[in-house]
Amino acid sequence: MTSRSTPGRKPKRVYVRLFENAGTDPDTLPSPSAIRDFLSRLAQADRLVVHGPLTDPPGDLLLFRAREGDEARRVLRIDPWAKIVSGRYEVAEWNPTLLGSGVNLDLPPARGSGRLTLLQRVAVVVSDQDRAIAFYHDVLGFEIRVRDEESGYVEMALGKGTAALSLVAPHPNWGEPYYSEARARIGSRTGIVFQTDSVAALDLRLRNLGAEITEGPRAEPWGGRSLRFADPDGNEFLAFEGAGSVPGPSGSTARAAERPSSAASPLP
Repeated sequence: MTSRSTPGRKPKRVYVRLFENAGTDPDTLPSPSAIRDFLSRLAQADRLVVHGPLTDPPGDLLLFRAREGDEARRVLRIDPWAKIVSGRYEVAEWNPTLLGSGVNLDLPPARGSGRLTLLQRVAVVVSDQDRAIAFYHDVLGFEIRVRDEESGYVEMALGKGTAALSLVAPHPNWGEPYYSEARARIGSRTGIVFQTDSVAALDLRLRNLGAEITEGPRAEPWGGRSLRFADPDGNEFLAFEGAGSVPGPSGSTARAAERPSSAASPLP
């Protein structure tokens, strides 16, 4: 029987590129701009899976997509880490069955197909917008990104390039059932999780500033620590810390989304 190839895009394999720079002169390492340019080109070609530093030993790790080994080597011709003569540079096919994936290995939708590209903002419903703005700014350290006095729209964020919180105060002119459904969301678990560099310090700071701690610092099964706290309206959030660990489905952090909201309202 003769096999027949099917038209269309062939599935890509995932390759790992490892560089260990133990003993390498720091002055010979790639510049941040060269690394950004390389990663940008990989992302534009839908090849980039994940990239990040190695700590022990120090180095750089890259997962990328290619159809086969020759193509993978061609992709790495412009890799700035490949130009360093010292250090250990290796390329191999990634085997998620043996090593685990830890990342989404599925191909992203094609450009222009309506794929999601950015988590822009998440709405938090509050009863008093001015009071909420003061809390998120003075206590949590958010900065106002957008504020429209006429419409009452407020967007706050922890910094550039981060997802924002939109503080929404329901208004009767929304009509029903939107107004009542939005009001019902005030004082619930938001499902929003923050990462902090110190749960203990955050707990102390929140208590000193009069914020409500709904569940004190606790050790989690996944190795980190977590803390639950609420804004003046009782909207609950979770913050966690953990060296190299993140909340997983088996940890209590996953319970932050116990009460998903299905309210249909004119919220951003």
